[in-house]
Amino acid sequence: MLEKIKNFIETINPDILVQAPSRINLINPLDAVEGDFWMPSVAINGIENPLSTFVYIKKINGKSKICNYKIIKTQHTYDFELECEEYFGKKIEKLSDFKNSRFKLFYASIYRLFKINNDYKRAFLNQNVEIGIITTIPKQSGLGGSASIIIAFLYSLVSYFQLKEKHKNHNDVIFPINKDLIAEIATKVEDVDLKITAGYSDRYIISRGGLCFISYVGKLHHREIGSEPLAVCDRIEELYEIKQLPIIICYSGVLHDSGSVHEKLRKLYLEKDELIIKGYSELAEIAWKSRFALMKHDWKLLGDYFQRNTEIMNKIMFHAGFRHGIGLANNFLIDLIINEPFVYAVKLTGAGGGGSVFALVNPKKIDLVLKKWRESLRDVIKDDDTFKKKFPSYPLKLRKDLKNAQFYKTVIDMYGVQKL
Repeated sequence: MLEKIKNFIETINPDILVQAPSRINLINPLDAVEGDFWMPSVAINGIENPLSTFVYIKKINGKSKICNYKIIKTQHTYDFELECEEYFGKKIEKLSDFKNSRFKLFYASIYRLFKINNDYKRAFLNQNVEIGIITTIPKQSGLGGSASIIIAFLYSLVSYFQLKEKHKNHNDVIFPINKDLIAEIATKVEDVDLKITAGYSDRYIISRGGLCFISYVGKLHHREIGSEPLAVCDRIEELYEIKQLPIIICYSGVLHDSGSVHEKLRKLYLEKDELIIKGYSELAEIAWKSRFALMKHDWKLLGDYFQRNTEIMNKIMFHAGFRHGIGLANNFLIDLIINEPFVYAVKLTGAGGGGSVFALVNPKKIDLVLKKWRESLRDVIKDDDTFKKKFPSYPLKLRKDLKNAQFYKTVIDMYGVQKL
């Protein structure tokens, strides 16, 4: 699929093409309260589906427009179809004017760059461009899809208009726009401009790439850039000789709203809710301990930490008012495979309520476990009696919800957002 995407975009003759990966938070979700803690995360690409956002920009003579393409899988190949396009004017002074656009992530990115950079605004106003987007990350899947889109937009715009030294904060302090600043700006796009409660974790790992242990200490209150520490990203895959993580992702097909989950948990955390504070403190301890498991390639021990992570997050989310904890579909997918041989853990990777889980497995048995997980899901979906016999505590309607579930094998993305 990756080669087909690049070949298709080449026929459009872009001036620039950018790819931004998806991500997995190995201990999560601390998103939106991670500013008191540290967390291991990994940027990923899928092996068959690249699980990435692609954005191109080209100069045109006509009115500026943005195009969204969808991928259609045929029997032997992939085709591309223009799903929608929108001509856009250059005056984006009020973001509220674009809140109902399906391209609101794009407009919010433009709006944020307008606010921080007059040079960018002048360059943008004086040039007509076509901007195209293809994303292979399922919508609201818990794999960092919206962060990937925003980072791809920001990085492509900054690179195209050559704005490497142009960020200015409210005190007129100028910073270079590098990958750390892209992560910071992307957080402001969601948390400040779009009013979607979000933290820094997705943005840093997608921007930087690799397997990282990231400290967010001092970043709880999301201050102006330059008024709080940058996150500290320690790349560990090469140091620890980790060429691959033995994981399989299952996207449930059930959409979730990460912002509403993060908003509730962040509110309780800032109010110093005792159970929430205790839960997150334990997650932070599990996070630093997991680094030693990664160092030793001790996947079974890492699985123990992941399982404890799941127990804590179910308890936290029940306490916060989420009826099914991390989500009915997510808990079902975990129960479906957790007791199989060679499976060390299955855990949430997004905010919960839907989205995705991933299994940590014996590195030599990835294909075997993937086959078993797929077959087990297929068996319970196609037959009422099998479902009721094996999972009497789950509602039958869940069978319908999980018909669009998808499985992915992955590799570590080594580059983060990049020009291709």
